[in-house]
Order: sequence, then C-alpha cells, then structure tokens
Amino acid sequence: MFQDILVPLDGSSRAEQVLPVAARLAQITDGTVSLLQAVWPPSVYMASVGEVVLPDILDETVPAAKEYLESVAKKSSLEGVRTETQVVIGHPAEAIIAASNADNTDLIVMCSHGHTGEMRWSMGSIAEKVARHVSSPVLILYEDCALLEEIAAIPRSSVRILVPLDGSQHAEVAVAKAAMLATAISAQGELHLTHVVSSRGNKVSSIDEELEKARHYLRTFRDRMQHHMLSNVGVSPDLAYTWSVTMADDVASGIMQAAEGSARGKDAVGCQVIAMTARGRSGQQLWSLGSTTERVLQSARQPLFIVHG
Repeated sequence: MFQDILVPLDGSSRAEQVLPVAARLAQITDGTVSLLQAVWPPSVYMASVGEVVLPDILDETVPAAKEYLESVAKKSSLEGVRTETQVVIGHPAEAIIAASNADNTDLIVMCSHGHTGEMRWSMGSIAEKVARHVSSPVLILYEDCALLEEIAAIPRSSVRILVPLDGSQHAEVAVAKAAMLATAISAQGELHLTHVVSSRGNKVSSIDEELEKARHYLRTFRDRMQHHMLSNVGVSPDLAYTWSVTMADDVASGIMQAAEGSARGKDAVGCQVIAMTARGRSGQQLWSLGSTTERVLQSARQPLFIVHG
C-alpha cells in the first residue's frame, strides 16, 4: 500500500490542493506524508567567471522554505497524519526525483501546476519530468478537479478509476496499483477497464473483428480479476470491476472520451481518475515523444495515476 507518500510543494495554494488526497491515503494506510520544497539556487551571470551562485540569498531562502513547510504540516487537512518536511537545493524536478528514489517513496502526489502560471505546465514541465523519470507511482491532480470534492465528501463517495488496457502485460501492471488506490480513497471503489479500437482507416469488417477481440479480452481479464482477488495487497473484496470497449480515431482520444463519459456506445461511463502505465504496446522505452500516456497527461481533465511497469 501507499505508506510513504511524497508531496512536492512550491509555496502556492494550488500545489497545496493535493493535501487532502495525500492525507486520506496516509490515514487509510497508517502512512507518512513527506512534504518537500526544492529551493533553486539564485545566481547571476558574470562574463569573467560565468554562472555564480548567490549564497547570501540562498541562506535566506532555505529557512523561509523550512518555516513554510512546518506551517503546512500544521494545517487542518493533515491533522492526525504523520508528516515529515524536507527542503532540498536544486532544480525542482531533479530534486523530487532524487528524493523519491532515495527514500523508496511508495507514491508521489502532486499538482500539475503551481507558481508557473495559470496555464497547465507545458511540455518539459516539472510534473511531466517527474512522471517520466521516477520509479514510484505518481498521482497528478489538476486544480479544482472533481476528485478533490469526492475526497472531501462525507460519507465517502464512490470513485471510479479508468484503466485503459491494450492487451499487453505492461499495460496490465497498472491494474493492481489502481485497485489499491480505489480501495484507499473510496467507500465503493470501481475499476473500469477499457480497450480502445481505432476506427481510422479500417474497413467495417475489420473494425467488427477488432471490437469482438477487445470484448473477449476485457471480459476474460475482468473475470480473472474477480476470481483472483487482490486482497493480499490491500484491495477491498468489494471493489467492482466493469469494462467497455471504446471506439475512437486514436487511442489517446478514446481514453479521454471514456474518462469523460463521451465514448461511443451505450456502456460509456465517466471516471474521476485515469490510471495508466508509462509504457504499453508502443515499445520498451519509457515515455517516447508523443506516446499515448504523455498525450493523455497533457490533455485530460481527470487526475492521472501513472505506474511504471
């Protein structure tokens, strides 16, 4: 389960919106929330020597960051939760990755943007860099997403997590972790499995054949999950498993349609979270440019739970 939870912060209220989610997970697992802030060394460029770090300014910034994290640890959203704080010096993405790997973090929970502006972080942003290079799962939330309201609801409401599958074992790696996440944050969790069949450039007969193959695969996989419960990894026996086949022009678009409940077909459902592995049938290399997972990260409105296979 998720017992060592890392929450990167940048001093903004946007980044702090993930705290209730991290707290809920820590409460269920009797875990610890580690609050981290990275301080980027201020510097100036001097023609004679090049880049020069300004230690005096850094000496002021580090204590301020420590004070900030200590104040966050006392917030009501973290009441009753074990917390730790750490200030690290370096580029935020690199610092988060290093801290996660060094501490064997079970989960990183972070906002998709903070001080960087009103718009979602662009390609090459901190959230995307972290998601590419850490070995631990990453839950990326967006400002004012529906999941934050679900977490705050009393009693705990049902949360549905979409898990896109492509028939590969790499993609299936996300299922167990997604089941753990659903159990932790929802009283009546549900995993909704989908397989996207591309309609682009295929004949009707070929599409029908692919649809039937997808239905058989999802039905078989769902039955296997139901008969081999994941209780040994902390998954509730009451977790529901549902499935539907999605037809779309391309896989990434189909995943987002399924998540939003706008997929073609009578079984279309909406989901609060999308859970994916960082690689699937597309190849062995993680996060190739333009990969399905990366496109979903850039465009989806729902939080994205990324698991590395």
